[in-house]
Amino acid sequence: MVVIRKERFASEKSVSYVSDKTNGVEILKKTDDIKLGAAVDIGTTSIAVGLFDMGSGTCVGNMTQTNCQTKYGTDVMMRIMHCVNGKEQLLHDMIIEQIEQILKKIIHDNISEEMSYVIDRMTVVGNTTMCHIFLNRDVTGLKGAPFSMAYKGVVKINSGDIGFKIYDIPEVIVLANIHSHVGADAAAVLCNEQLYKKDVNELAIDIGTNAEIILNRKGEVYVTSTAAGPAFEGKGIRSGMRAGVGAINSVKISRVNGNIILGMFDDGTNGYPKGICGSGLIDAISEFVKAGVLTKDGYLLTKDEAMASNVNINLCGCLYGGDEKTGNYFVLSEQNNIVVTQKDIRNVQLAKGAIQVGVEILLEKAGITMSDIDRIKIAGVFGKFIHASSAMAFGLLPDYPDKIEFIGNSAGNGAARALFDDSFISDMERITGDIRHIELADERDFQNKFLNAMELKQWYYN
Repeated sequence: MVVIRKERFASEKSVSYVSDKTNGVEILKKTDDIKLGAAVDIGTTSIAVGLFDMGSGTCVGNMTQTNCQTKYGTDVMMRIMHCVNGKEQLLHDMIIEQIEQILKKIIHDNISEEMSYVIDRMTVVGNTTMCHIFLNRDVTGLKGAPFSMAYKGVVKINSGDIGFKIYDIPEVIVLANIHSHVGADAAAVLCNEQLYKKDVNELAIDIGTNAEIILNRKGEVYVTSTAAGPAFEGKGIRSGMRAGVGAINSVKISRVNGNIILGMFDDGTNGYPKGICGSGLIDAISEFVKAGVLTKDGYLLTKDEAMASNVNINLCGCLYGGDEKTGNYFVLSEQNNIVVTQKDIRNVQLAKGAIQVGVEILLEKAGITMSDIDRIKIAGVFGKFIHASSAMAFGLLPDYPDKIEFIGNSAGNGAARALFDDSFISDMERITGDIRHIELADERDFQNKFLNAMELKQWYYN
């Protein structure tokens, strides 16, 4: 039996930074000219925008959308390929148009027509590829070793010079990247969280399509990036969707009777789930392992195999054989045919393996172990919805619950901080020059470590 438990969806703010100037009020009441500032976080899969009143520091509004470029591939290497094959101007124009449309929507929803306003400043972060495409810079140096960037440091430019058509923004500031595949978003997380203090060992993982990993060993900072894929944002998943109304956000399986309890985000209008978001997928995999329908090497049993293993008969009835493309699959909800496939599980395994091996290699470089880490910060909007116990159960996150802190979209918040604080921009540029970047692909025995890290088991790293 499937039980659906509904909970009201409260969306995560794209950018939740609160300026020192504000008293927390989020409704504009004045009628004179308003100077606005926009903080933009361009991810491979999602774009987050926050709009602020520069006078009061008030957050006017915010919005997150799927990056329209995903139709040209779900990862940065596909975007780079399309750029070098002649679509660089198209991808640039697409991202500029989408950002302007997001700004237009935020303004329409939050500023009355009688108010006069101007967007005076914009700060932008993103991975290195997205920053290059936004600025319409050559990405050829990012496609292979030896990697190189077309520009370094902070870029300040007028919006008209990069193709904005609706808004004339005199100062567009793209914050400094760290390396060819560790971008301004990771640098913003590093500086926003002050991951350079000399009295603490800290680890930060910004979980997105590209997972950026930052290790601070008492003031010595190491960074790397790894391809986690877009599964946690609902892309590349058979029944995947972003966290929102109609999404399955939690999964529990009764050990007594095999009943499946699905948590679903709802606004009172949805009777049945429309899909499954990242937190729901993580829960499902954790529960499948516990219930015995998923092996630790990531194989989803067939119905006959589950019955032979004495799996609860109710769960056996949810297992079906699939085609070569998707593999076996488990039906979570017959209404709207919400399923988790073997391919979905493999995508999560790849992300899990990539994150774990990235952390392990940074720890080795720093000469410390996970037990030496004082705090583990998980960044990204996705972190608001994830259930840590499920993520730790199969090793997506290290099994240190007392050390883990979910910090939200720290990259976007760093971009917002830069709107109000010029010293933050200069400090960020200076600090990024002293960071040790580790290229994982160059590490000896990386492939073996990666394959071992894909196993679905708790992560005890020594």
